[in-house]
Amino acid sequence: MTDILLLTTSAAWRKLKQQCAETAQAEKSPQESAKFHAINYISLAPYSTEDASHHLAKVANENAFAACELSLYRASILFTYKHIIDKDIQRALEECHHAIAYLQQGLNRLGITTELTKIDTALRTRSFVNSLASQAELQQARIKHKIASHLVFVLGMHRSGTSAITGMLAQAGFAAPVDQMPANTVNPKGFWESLSIVKLNDDFLEKMESHWSSSLPLPAGWSESICAREWRTALINIIAEVYEGADLPTIKDPRFCRLIYGLEPWLASRLIEASFIITIRNPLEVYNSLQQAQGTDHQIALRLWINSVFMAEQATRGYRRKFISFDVLLQDPYNALAACLQLVGTTTVHENGESITDLKNKVRTENFNRAAAFIDKNLKRQNSLITDDKLTANNKSYINKLITIAEKTYKAILVNIDDDRKISKSLDDLRPQAVHFLG
Repeated sequence: MTDILLLTTSAAWRKLKQQCAETAQAEKSPQESAKFHAINYISLAPYSTEDASHHLAKVANENAFAACELSLYRASILFTYKHIIDKDIQRALEECHHAIAYLQQGLNRLGITTELTKIDTALRTRSFVNSLASQAELQQARIKHKIASHLVFVLGMHRSGTSAITGMLAQAGFAAPVDQMPANTVNPKGFWESLSIVKLNDDFLEKMESHWSSSLPLPAGWSESICAREWRTALINIIAEVYEGADLPTIKDPRFCRLIYGLEPWLASRLIEASFIITIRNPLEVYNSLQQAQGTDHQIALRLWINSVFMAEQATRGYRRKFISFDVLLQDPYNALAACLQLVGTTTVHENGESITDLKNKVRTENFNRAAAFIDKNLKRQNSLITDDKLTANNKSYINKLITIAEKTYKAILVNIDDDRKISKSLDDLRPQAVHFLG
């Protein structure tokens, strides 16, 4: 069983609900049934208005003491949330500490083993409060209609077609930021990303002692830190400002390949839906494009490509997502656009009750051709070759190994591009090699 205590103290309400749904049909003994109802009970977010008392009653039938402790957990976490809303973080931390203790005792009584040292408890407490604080801010933004209920993220390595696909979606009616990075000779049709978001992400990476061009991992626990909480706070404010509350804000910045995991409190909150469109392009073409645009070293470019792909894939597992081949985007933009519309076409996002399916029909009749025509095949100017004159005797062997890993990864995604689970499995198989060479 997945670590229930870890999921709960990460405020991962969506994943807890998914786990309940996956086991709902399984035949259970009374003890297993009590565990099932306990997980359902604690998967209720403190801001939820759902009634889970029937789950608590089922737990009490098997173990009254466990039910009492889970009830005390629920009361403490509600007080924690109130303190967060009141911006009294110190009292929130104190109350959350009690909540975790009650939760641990209740789960242990039901045979769901949890072991936390004092140091671990302190870390989980701060993590829990930081996640809940971000969810509270998101909830307030949603109540005030400052941020849409469905966010669209375009992920992908630099020079992988993220600008092209985001521009196409903007032509189809998806919301673009008001402070777009201006077009230039590198991207004559525009970058379609917010200058404010790019600056925020760069500043955050700097605080993490990193940079967009680094493929080294961020510090352990970074996504649950106070710094990450502050980054999420600033991001909510910027999204509200530059997308002006519009439906389907389409957020594009290659830095999110590394940073999207930091938005887990939002994604797990059940307060919003998110769709991830992930562009994938031949890594050698990406290198040549980066080298021409910015003079990026081939080793840096290849390491970045590998790291971006693995991190974006890992962070978006279990969420609504679609990989789009850069070549398919250029050769058949109609099909690529249809795939994007299909991805976001299964949930209601408009405040007036209009569904994305309705929006998709509007796009097809009003803007579909114009959006597809936005893609210009002539903008592909790079080949998939690295000539030997760009390599030295010292790094040629290492570069060739990086190329091999990158190409295996690229092919694994292309072969399985319509099968999400196979993509994940293929990358899991390749991950040890990638980690070894990335260091």
